[in-house]
Amino acid sequence: MEERNIQHAIIGDVMTRLPEILQSLTKSRLSSLASANQISGRSKMKKEELADALSAYLTDPEQLKSIVLVTDADEWALLETLIKEPNIQDNALPFGHYSYYLERGLVFSFFSEGKLYVLMPEEVKSAASRIDLSELKQEHGSKQEAYEYIAAAAHLYGVIKLDKLVHIINSQNSIAVEEEEVAKYAAEMVERGQDIILHDGVLFNGLVANGADDSRLAELTEGLDSKPFFVPEKEELLRYADLGYFEMTPQLSELKAFVLNNMSKDQELVEYLMDDIQLACTNKCTMQDLINEFENRKVSFKTPVHAQRVISLLAEVYNNTRMWSNGGHTLVELGSMQEGEDPKKGLVRLVDDNENVVPKVGRNEPCPCGSGLKYKKCHGK
Repeated sequence: MEERNIQHAIIGDVMTRLPEILQSLTKSRLSSLASANQISGRSKMKKEELADALSAYLTDPEQLKSIVLVTDADEWALLETLIKEPNIQDNALPFGHYSYYLERGLVFSFFSEGKLYVLMPEEVKSAASRIDLSELKQEHGSKQEAYEYIAAAAHLYGVIKLDKLVHIINSQNSIAVEEEEVAKYAAEMVERGQDIILHDGVLFNGLVANGADDSRLAELTEGLDSKPFFVPEKEELLRYADLGYFEMTPQLSELKAFVLNNMSKDQELVEYLMDDIQLACTNKCTMQDLINEFENRKVSFKTPVHAQRVISLLAEVYNNTRMWSNGGHTLVELGSMQEGEDPKKGLVRLVDDNENVVPKVGRNEPCPCGSGLKYKKCHGK
């Protein structure tokens, strides 16, 4: 962390005045700041002109508002601190907390006598003092919640039309938003590096659509209008805004417990294994994909019985995982929604009877279902 901070810092004495800082930078760095702030005519400007244009831009309260409104919670907290304090001296300050401000020139970092300083120039602070921060904070909070809805929808559904997402947002909040507004927020998230894609009024998770051509994107949107979407309560839905969040189902918990008790005692390894298995099921994987997750981590099946038991548990996990292709519904939920049909009809066993994924269980060995009976006395009848 410290090495990365130093890499992006100005080496030398700490400066607090914006004109002095800008004049100390190379033309290349000034051009980069001008590009990040989309200053028009920058390509034809000389170094002094770039510094003047940036100074005018960064001391304009309206421009500052547009920059800080798209920040996340950590960046906003840092902003409040930098406005009040002369600087932050912390060699281990997470680079991601201030990199956005750094690339736009709202803050600068210095490395002097072995210490890292991050500060907001005096002129920028003066411009910020002319902004009603309490009102801006409220507006920031509203926008942040919209970002969370967009991220949550991408993570839970994989693919969803914006009008459907707008309907979900408005059904859970008293203040309505328009589709154009949500599209603007999604575009801002893309600009900030969020792994989502917005195409023809449809929001895609980057894991689903990255690298896809128009025909593939069209294929992914087939049936969206008639697809039932799983919509949890607001608090639960927004948990999916966290990329690492997923529903720890009883089935996944059972698989995790079995692996820990019988195959690996490495808690961290098993946690990552469950994470990847859940994601693979979300994306409608194959059985071989799931087996590969074990093999990639060298978690081996010690006996045929263990292998068969894991296969059985994986099938349950698969059938009870929220899938992108099902609008966030599980296969079990979809089966129960089909009127007049066997609710088990749509469930997937993952392994056909004639598929030799693992050795078969001996008739006198314990049944993989965990009943404690011999196979021939249980599911081998």
